[in-house]
Amino acid sequence: MKLLVTTSQSVLLVDCLSGSATPLHRGSGLYYGIARMGGRFAVAARRRSVSSAVPRCREAGCILTFDSAFDLQTVLEAPFPLRDMHQVATVDGHLWITCSYDDMIAIFDGARWERWYPFPLSGDGYDHYHFNTIFIGADEIALLAHNHGSSDVHCFDRRSRAMVRTVPLGVQAHDLWIEDGTLHTCSSIESRLIAANGWSHHTGGFPRGIAITPEARCVGLSALTDRGARDWTSGAIAVCDGAWRPRHYVHLVHEGMVLDMVAVPPSEAAVIERAHPESVAFPLYAQMTDPMLIGT
Repeated sequence: MKLLVTTSQSVLLVDCLSGSATPLHRGSGLYYGIARMGGRFAVAARRRSVSSAVPRCREAGCILTFDSAFDLQTVLEAPFPLRDMHQVATVDGHLWITCSYDDMIAIFDGARWERWYPFPLSGDGYDHYHFNTIFIGADEIALLAHNHGSSDVHCFDRRSRAMVRTVPLGVQAHDLWIEDGTLHTCSSIESRLIAANGWSHHTGGFPRGIAITPEARCVGLSALTDRGARDWTSGAIAVCDGAWRPRHYVHLVHEGMVLDMVAVPPSEAAVIERAHPESVAFPLYAQMTDPMLIGT
């Protein structure tokens, strides 16, 4: 099983069975959301690290687009700053990007950029809801509001964007997926996966980034540590069975936080690997501890 993985330092193609990985892009600050665009890919690059002395208000990220071999094609820049980008999704042929600093969703149709503010801005205008995840259903757009505490899933009509309902879910939550008709998320600060029906599963660390395939279920783990130190930690991928029981962990040494993951079938992975011969080897472990994630 191979995953595209974004971290504080890199975009990687990781073989979760062996720990072998192919570095695909580095040097553009923290990387976050990954979206498929037909046979291509889009990746959010913040051009700034979490530990940077440059304040978030001066951040101006971009979207990097890659072809099927993961060679860089274009650098998309909006006419307004893309600050604190998190997840990227493709909706009806448009790119949707959660920009949590501005409580805003940036939308790009291939020619024009739009800003969508799901709710009126707070008093200071910045980072009240901390929208970090967008999930698209047949009729609804679900936005996960981290809220710097108890989190909410706000659902909007897919076509009119009218507000439909709100579901409280998780604490400092990230990621959304549906199983058996039930919303699931990573309740990150609580080190667990949870569902709206009450299901809960302890993961350890700070879970964020989910990939579910017939072969395995994977969750990214980052260190629970001070914000300024997060870029220099060592994240991990927990490779689990169908009940989220860990089979082993891929230890992403010195990669910082794990932000997003997308499963890649063997045929796509082979094309990418042929185009990028460099490889690194990450160790596999049967257990993962907090000191290992912190990097001590």
